[in-house]
Amino acid sequence: MANVNHILNQRLKVKEKPSSKMSEMAQKSANGQLTSFNGLFGVSDLNEKEKEHLEEILKSHHISGANLKEDLKYLISITSEVKAINNQAAILHGERIKKAQLILTKYKDGAFTNWMLATYGNRQTPYNLLQYYEFCQALPTNLREKVEEMPRQAIYTLASRNIPIEKKRLFVEDYQGENKIELLNKIREHFPLAKTDQRASLTHPLIKQFQKISIHLKTNKPKFNKEQKKALKNLVEEFCELIGL
Repeated sequence: MANVNHILNQRLKVKEKPSSKMSEMAQKSANGQLTSFNGLFGVSDLNEKEKEHLEEILKSHHISGANLKEDLKYLISITSEVKAINNQAAILHGERIKKAQLILTKYKDGAFTNWMLATYGNRQTPYNLLQYYEFCQALPTNLREKVEEMPRQAIYTLASRNIPIEKKRLFVEDYQGENKIELLNKIREHFPLAKTDQRASLTHPLIKQFQKISIHLKTNKPKFNKEQKKALKNLVEEFCELIGL
């Protein structure tokens, strides 16, 4: 009988002891991190560089009376949520673009291109989203989570490189929190375009047009007001997105 009581007591102790998963959830709930949003979008923590950058923004714009520590906590949470929304949106877009592509392959050439133009207004944006989706699908689950932490434009560029998936996988594994520019330079260094591609790109008419604009700016040095600079900045960013920079 004593043995039976001992066994029952041990089982009760096991049931009473919370699992590490439950403990983690309880801690997140206490910190206000456990919400329906987290469950829906799978929010990941920002890396240290991202947190430090947000802190620098607050410190450089700090005014008397602001609770920097508390505001930083909420700003980090909001930024994580925004990134989660963007990542999930990219996957959802890519998944649907892939489905449309499979349907339209049964039709004449140009059907898929026309659909992209009708739906997105350009071809580059849906192509980027499609490549992002296909790249993520080719990676193991643990690396997909790491891809979500990386700058999107760098992933678009990496996904478009004509190299074995294994090399791309190793590149993702080696990610150490670099920013977009650092990663793009790293991609160009490790996976340079073929010389034929580089020569062809230099003869593209768009490059010649931009070279003319550059010469004009250097020669005439025109001045722009604040609104004009903002408009030009938006155009440059849109152009970079369209060509995959």
